[in-house]
Amino acid sequence: MHKTILLAMTLLAFSLSAFSGSPARKLIKRMKKLQRAGIMVGHQDDPVYGHDWKWELGRSDVKDVVGDYPALMGFELGHLEQGKEKSLDQVPFPRIREEVKRQHERGGIIEISWHPDNPVTGKSAWDPSGFPVREILAGGSQHAKFNTWLKRIAEFLSSLRDKDGKLIPVVFRPWHEMGGGWFWWGSKSCTPEEFKQLFVYTHDVFTRQYKLDNLVWGYSPNAGDEDFLKYYPGDEYVDLMGFDLYDFEADNAKYQGNLKRELTRLAKVGKEHKKLIALTETGAQQLPDENWFSQVFWPVAREYSFSYVLFWRNAWDQHKETYMSYPGAPSEADFKKFAAEKRTLFVNDIKNKK
Repeated sequence: MHKTILLAMTLLAFSLSAFSGSPARKLIKRMKKLQRAGIMVGHQDDPVYGHDWKWELGRSDVKDVVGDYPALMGFELGHLEQGKEKSLDQVPFPRIREEVKRQHERGGIIEISWHPDNPVTGKSAWDPSGFPVREILAGGSQHAKFNTWLKRIAEFLSSLRDKDGKLIPVVFRPWHEMGGGWFWWGSKSCTPEEFKQLFVYTHDVFTRQYKLDNLVWGYSPNAGDEDFLKYYPGDEYVDLMGFDLYDFEADNAKYQGNLKRELTRLAKVGKEHKKLIALTETGAQQLPDENWFSQVFWPVAREYSFSYVLFWRNAWDQHKETYMSYPGAPSEADFKKFAAEKRTLFVNDIKNKK
């Protein structure tokens, strides 16, 4: 039997036997139920900073507008691999850990992304030079360094525990937007086969070596990729499929057309592979249309059934990075209207649905 097939079968058998009753499996089951009820509203870095505030406990731009936290909160682990105390967005990692616990306790769901620095050049994740994927895989010059990085991330993920000491399940979404050329794991820096090896190796190390059974693995190319499955590592390594799509051009019709095309494709491929589906990143930068949520995004999104939408962050120090409404924003009334829709779910809508 071909070694690759044998390895895949072994890993699949391990996954099914060891993790069948795991925190990750339970979260997947819960998310499937919730996907039938509506679309969970998510927001990146929601409880750690907002449009005009930072680091206050209990604060949230979403909550300040609609009186409820998002159903899903996204957090970032970039720079943890370097052993630093703060993320690339300057959030202390202990604070992220505490906010993960708080979101879990209130009945919400957590998504975690990771944008590690380029292991060859030492520059940011947005430096695609040096063919780093090749160098961090087995036999490469940076393989030992990468294993150290994975150990640090695994230790953090293992530290995400509830008050009873049980692992908190999270959606883990590494190596996203691989079809673009802006990240060092993207199309300008590695082949599809090398990317698949990277994804599989990351999955294997976390699940087999570090026994992390609390990770729901997300695969999310950037919108517009001609072949959604070009970099797909295989069904045994993926639990959730999504895509990232932004409205950078303030062109409502163009965004709606792109959103419809991508959601239609995602619904089809998700059904074929029996995976959860989600809109893993979106938003209109600086929200130039004050009715963007109810009149641009929702008329398309409401026609589909998917698990969640993650609107990107409101950066207190970079107002260009504003994707969510906030108190006093021109979009405030519209976001309230959007939140009042029956199928938009916030934390109080899902907390009792297990």
